[in-house]
Amino acid sequence: MTLFQDLIVDAYAQRTYLAVIEPYDPQVGAETVLRFSDRGFTTGPTDSPPNAHYAPRLVTPLNFKRELFSSGRIGSRSFPGFGVLALTNADGGLDDLAGFAFDGRRVRVYLGGDGFSVSDYGLIFDGTAEQIEFDDELVRVRLRDLQSRLDVDIQRASYGGTGGLDGREGLEGQPKPLCFGRVFHVEPVLVDPSALTYQVHDGPIEDVDAVYDRGVSLTRVAGPPSAGQYAVDTSLGTFTLGSNSAGQLTADVRGDKAGGVYVETVAAVIRRLVSGRSDLSDPDDLDLSSFDAMDAAVTAPVGLYSAREATLLDLLDQVVAAVGAHFGFNRAGRLTIDRISAPSEPANFSFSEREILEIERVAVSLPAWRRKIGYRRYWEVLGPDSVAGSVDEETRADFGEPYRYSVAEDAGIKTRHLLSEEIVDETGLALKADAEAEAVRRLAVFGADRDAFRVRLKTQPFALELGQTVRIAYPRYRLAAGRLLLVVGMTEDAAVNEVTLDLWG
Repeated sequence: MTLFQDLIVDAYAQRTYLAVIEPYDPQVGAETVLRFSDRGFTTGPTDSPPNAHYAPRLVTPLNFKRELFSSGRIGSRSFPGFGVLALTNADGGLDDLAGFAFDGRRVRVYLGGDGFSVSDYGLIFDGTAEQIEFDDELVRVRLRDLQSRLDVDIQRASYGGTGGLDGREGLEGQPKPLCFGRVFHVEPVLVDPSALTYQVHDGPIEDVDAVYDRGVSLTRVAGPPSAGQYAVDTSLGTFTLGSNSAGQLTADVRGDKAGGVYVETVAAVIRRLVSGRSDLSDPDDLDLSSFDAMDAAVTAPVGLYSAREATLLDLLDQVVAAVGAHFGFNRAGRLTIDRISAPSEPANFSFSEREILEIERVAVSLPAWRRKIGYRRYWEVLGPDSVAGSVDEETRADFGEPYRYSVAEDAGIKTRHLLSEEIVDETGLALKADAEAEAVRRLAVFGADRDAFRVRLKTQPFALELGQTVRIAYPRYRLAAGRLLLVVGMTEDAAVNEVTLDLWG
């Protein structure tokens, strides 16, 4: 084990914290590096950086709260972490920081011990500042994790309106469509009326599997199309008609094929979105092992279509919701992905009365007796007046429904819990078989009787990660024999060397 690993498991070891903050200094027109510690620290002449002094001003090295999901609801959208670090300013030595811009600027906190060189310190927080606050004694830096980097408009091109693939004049300034994985009945963008060319993705795609004119399937051809036909240019994400459409056009598409590689699983689509459509383009920004594990475990094809401005965070939430997954940033500042499931062996950590200072059983949602999973989304729903008269009634009705549904239920749950409800999840899953399997899986996970606890521990903070499994042994709440629980939230306080865990299972 490394010095840092030895330190992290010892709740009573002497600790030293280093903070590196990189605000924008308007006087020099660039970011500057500020270094602080709780006890004072200077790097050696051969360290990196050499001879760097960390001023002894940290009084609250880190108090940070993380949750897997917002509103405490297991399976809701991902949720960013928030916290604070505080610097002593009784002497006014930091007053000039009021003129610096801290919002969105990087903050890192490191943990070490006696005799550690700077290279022995471990990174326990990598995030951004939200703002700073002053009083007579302290400067408080409000913190957010790196999820704020995702809460921005997805990077995409816009049409210039100059004609051809740059779009007709009326498209000037409008975003180009983005398509990932398998989607059904999306509305294409007419980019070149003279050539009858439509676009479904800004870039190469795997294919356009079908085109419908008022619900009537057109015939695909390899050469120039005639009336009732279409031809595809996969390199440009476009298709061309042989004659004017009679009405509403929709298309079934297998989307983005950047670099010649088509992707359609949740992990692969998330990786493609983040690495290609955000500033998280460095492979080190991703916890690749979590993506590889997710891709191996969940192979169901999904789809995403975006023809309007949208934040990357919203699009990622849509994708992971298909399989009950979640994403977030770990302590090293890398994006991770995982899926909620019942806690199972092996436990990452075990805690007993020796570490537990306080335990509280908290309310948990009633188990659901029926799970409905919406799949094969029709991105453009066709009303009766938008469908050709030649289309049969069953198909006509189907065109008017945005989702098809798979259902799993257990009437026994409703017998035990009279207020148990049906839960409907509308997802980007493409195939019926995968939706059926996901409905069964969610019923097993969320249909079982679960408990939730809030546990305050006297243990070394910064050792746990969200989503890990812990074993809790305690003489109350049927925990005496030990119970596996999932970490769905935590608040870590370096000042008192404690961590409060929200556990579920």
